[in-house]
Amino acid sequence: MLKVNLDSVGEAAIVECEGTISGSDEALQLYDAVTGRAADRVIVIDLSRVSVTVGKGLSMLLFLQRWARHRGIQLELFNPCPSVRSELEHAMPPHELEFVSLSEVMAVLIDAANRQTLAA
Repeated sequence: MLKVNLDSVGEAAIVECEGTISGSDEALQLYDAVTGRAADRVIVIDLSRVSVTVGKGLSMLLFLQRWARHRGIQLELFNPCPSVRSELEHAMPPHELEFVSLSEVMAVLIDAANRQTLAA
C-alpha cells in the first residue's frame, strides 16, 4: 500500500511517498501525483519511507524520469533505501538518474521559492 502527500514550494513540488510501490494501483497513484504537477519546474519524489519498489513500481519510476526529461522538468529522487537505489541503478544508465541529498533538496527548494518571489 502506498500513501502519497504533496507539498509545494514555489515552482517545486515534493511528492512524499510512504509504503510500497509494487502493483498497478500504487504505480498509478504515483503517476497521478507526479504528472499532476506538470506545471512545476522541479519535482522531488521522496522515497525515504518506501520499503520495496518492484515490478510496476520500478517501471513507473523509470517512466516518470523519462516523462519529466521530455517536458523539461527536473525530477529528483530523494533518499531511496539501498535496495531501491540499486534496482534503479541497474535498470537505467547512471546519467539518466537524479538522486539528491538533503542539502541538494534544500538548495532546490530555496531556488524554487526565490524564483517565485522574483516572478511575483
